[in-house]
Amino acid sequence: MSSRDALDELIATLGAAAVRTDPDEIAGHVVPWRGDPGDARAVVRPADTDEVRTVVGWARRHRVRLVPQGANAGLVGASTPPAGSGAVVLSLVRLHREPVIDVADRTAVVDAGVRLSELNQAAARHGLCLPIDLAADPTLGGMAATNTGGARMLRHGDMRRAVLGVRAVLADDGCSVVDELTTLRKHNVGPSIGALLIGSGGAFGIITSVTVELQPLPADRACAWMIPRSDDAVVGCLARLENDRGDDLSAFEAVSAEALDAARSLPSVGAGPFGVGPAPSRSILVEFEGRAGAESRLVDALAGLCGDGLIDDAVVLPPDAAWAVRHGVSEGLAQRGTVVGFDVSVPRSALPALVHDVRRAVAAELPRAVVADFGHWGDGGVHCNLCVPHVDGGPVPPTPGERAAARELVLGL
Repeated sequence: MSSRDALDELIATLGAAAVRTDPDEIAGHVVPWRGDPGDARAVVRPADTDEVRTVVGWARRHRVRLVPQGANAGLVGASTPPAGSGAVVLSLVRLHREPVIDVADRTAVVDAGVRLSELNQAAARHGLCLPIDLAADPTLGGMAATNTGGARMLRHGDMRRAVLGVRAVLADDGCSVVDELTTLRKHNVGPSIGALLIGSGGAFGIITSVTVELQPLPADRACAWMIPRSDDAVVGCLARLENDRGDDLSAFEAVSAEALDAARSLPSVGAGPFGVGPAPSRSILVEFEGRAGAESRLVDALAGLCGDGLIDDAVVLPPDAAWAVRHGVSEGLAQRGTVVGFDVSVPRSALPALVHDVRRAVAAELPRAVVADFGHWGDGGVHCNLCVPHVDGGPVPPTPGERAAARELVLGL
């Protein structure tokens, strides 16, 4: 059977609304936020778990590669098929019923195509939220499939901690449905297949619904940007804050001068936290949340860090303004050049040596690349972004050889 006949079979089963082949519609699903565009034979948009099962069974019979896709909001290109793959995008945007929120139990049952902002808007009416903070607005299915953590993982953990249960379709002979959509926090009656799907990236099955544990909205929140004495002092600041202010600390982000400069190039960010002039070689965004009076407790903590010689300066900013700087880094870098990104996790004590070694190796082997590292030092994560600058306003992207060299340099350290 030809690929056209196979698609016609699926259209006859699900309807034209579920199978899109128009190139203009497909384009929105194969262009990643960052990276090279791909292509797809079609975009299939099932409306419920039974239709997902139908699509998976169809793909098995016709040996069609499926690429599951939520909001296509990631930065690593994994949600789009590569050019020439002959794949079909399985988009979950139509799995989109209203979240079912149990206020007393602090849980929400959510379809995979519901976006994080939509869930939090619904939960906020009850004084609740899913406290995973991201610069993008992903779907809940994508968040579970990638086990996303975000900027407040230090306090609230990743999706694996928040997810109580899933419903999913496996790619076995019978396209089995895993139905573990429990709202129970303690559910240890046996092995959990659903738990294996969290963080699997769709390799084991397609998540169609999740149950998540919600948290109360914080009564107060306060943020500051700090200039540490050194990279080693960043780790010292984190240890001091966790020891003395662990009940308040919700986020701890470290940003290099190159990354901060990229954010400051955006009109929405402007001069940034420290005004005009050269950016400090390293800066820290710290956030306190919880009971009322968070800013007063943060100021006291900053005074202690200064007295210990761990920081040289600090400025308290409204939370929205403080986070606008941090969330502007990726967009700023994209406007400056082609980004080859690496999301690396190491023990927190190893972070200063890691970023030093990356800079040394890149300067020696890939001198036209600018290292603009930043990220969640509070949980041991750092985005080792290598930005190849535009020349005369135009992109001069890295060659395949340079990309391979970058992978060897960063991942081999």
